[in-house]
Amino acid sequence: MSYLFQYLPPFAADYSGVASALHDLGGLVVIHDASGCTGSFTGYDEPRWFSGKSSVYCSGLREFDAIAGNDDRLLGNIRSAVDARDFNFAALIGSPVPMLVGFDFDGFARMGEAELHLPFFGFPMTGFARYERGLSAAFLALAERFVEDPRCLPVGANILGVSPLDNFDAKAVEIIAAFLEKNGFPVVSVWGQGDEWRSIPKAARAKINFVAAASALPLAEYMENRWGIPYVAGLPLGAKTEAELENRMRHRLDARSRLPRRGDQGAATIFLIGEQFRMNALRAELLERHPLLEAMVGSFFAWDLSFADEGDCFISNEAEAIRHLAQGDFDLVVGDPLLRELMPDSSEKHFVAEAHYAISARLYREHVLSRRFGSALADFLDEIAERAFIARACRSERLSA
Repeated sequence: MSYLFQYLPPFAADYSGVASALHDLGGLVVIHDASGCTGSFTGYDEPRWFSGKSSVYCSGLREFDAIAGNDDRLLGNIRSAVDARDFNFAALIGSPVPMLVGFDFDGFARMGEAELHLPFFGFPMTGFARYERGLSAAFLALAERFVEDPRCLPVGANILGVSPLDNFDAKAVEIIAAFLEKNGFPVVSVWGQGDEWRSIPKAARAKINFVAAASALPLAEYMENRWGIPYVAGLPLGAKTEAELENRMRHRLDARSRLPRRGDQGAATIFLIGEQFRMNALRAELLERHPLLEAMVGSFFAWDLSFADEGDCFISNEAEAIRHLAQGDFDLVVGDPLLRELMPDSSEKHFVAEAHYAISARLYREHVLSRRFGSALADFLDEIAERAFIARACRSERLSA
């Protein structure tokens, strides 16, 4: 029953992660389903669908096709689309029904590439994993297939993992790019959104990789192992995180350095729920501005223990989140507005809303953290601190009474 959600909507699934990673790259993307999964991606998971252009289609899977394995019809439809316009590649993405009937995505991709003379990917997604698995799979597939060995001295940086599913928008990418250029690393390529197709093959020319989300860690590790490109991870939200990232890039230090978390004993405690790297950066800026606080990070999504501090935790399902929110020793919760439903009615913990697109999609776009930089970020941190101190004071008063 760990998959049962009673209060939260389904999170963005693995097929949405793949489609999102490929969205801006000029490929033909086909989600192999009857239309529901494609509708979830285009209608809810992908904000660029309403303002940009991308060729994402539904295979129109029907019961007879699933049972009889009518691959010729699917290949014929893809051939018609390919004949109508030029694509850089084609990709067929799985969903629950093809997974249950054992559809051979690798075999179909080989057949499609042989007949269409076009690079063809098969992604055996299931619809039961979360979006970061799809992002990671798509990033790795692109790197293995298209990134060329460098023929010149390395220069600049790649920005890895800036998917809209993790609240990155064009403004956030511009801020990260400006930060890198200020430190002498012009942008070579961007993985997640907004870059041109021709930049992807040049990615191995970079001197360093900047990892903005945990979903891109497998890509960064692959590029380090194959081409020796080191990486740093984090987000330049403010002065504190900028200084730490500058130091890591300048000295090529191990990216897995921990950020200070602990405040004074008895300090107000905060639980930050969201994408791991984003919440780590928010914590660093929060404690730099308000050092008497104590903060812990939790996430439903991609999780790397080497970037976790004491008290941080991966949350595997809704039931576990309910237990943690009820029993955790903290005064304030910061997370997607829908997570408020998981807190017990009798809870004395305070809550500050910070939306995560992979949870609530378009419902709370005004809360997206990627737009909070500079003075807006400072105001948000002050709001969190004020609410936490008030909650702590109320709690202490009740205990003393």
